Amino acid sequence: MNEDIKKIIDCLKEGLNENHSYIVFGKLNDGIREVNSLKLGKYYDLLKLTNGARCGDIDLWSYSELESNQYVLSDIQDEKESWLSIGHILYDPLIINRFDGNVYRFITDEGTKMSCYGEFDSFLKNYVFGSGYCKVIPNSEEDDWILFLKERGIISD
Repeated sequence: MNEDIKKIIDCLKEGLNENHSYIVFGKLNDGIREVNSLKLGKYYDLLKLTNGARCGDIDLWSYSELESNQYVLSDIQDEKESWLSIGHILYDPLIINRFDGNVYRFITDEGTKMSCYGEFDSFLKNYVFGSGYCKVIPNSEEDDWILFLKERGIISD
């Protein structure tokens, strides 16, 4: 995982721990040590830093939540088991291709349309921890997560 993302996560964890009321919009758990990483692809890198996360309206599953949330893949999973459900944006499933690391969102109000957000590190930096959050979350200019990212100096006004 990109060093910039590791620094961002450390900074945000510190900020979230400073004020317990922030749990309403953000939570970055402690990372996990040893798990069977074979089927997790690039997602394993995040789990080592934070075992699940709530970042405003973007949720990323913890290791223990992964198995029970794979049902969203029933119509697209192939024999190589290329896909892993990793969370959701406003309850639209987020999935990652285990082999190329690209992240997709199933946009449920438009049927089975999938929108690609690029490679996992890029997705984290731009959409979860960056100003791209405003592109995927409607009316988010005053969203607590965006305000927190600005407060911590992760993004600017």
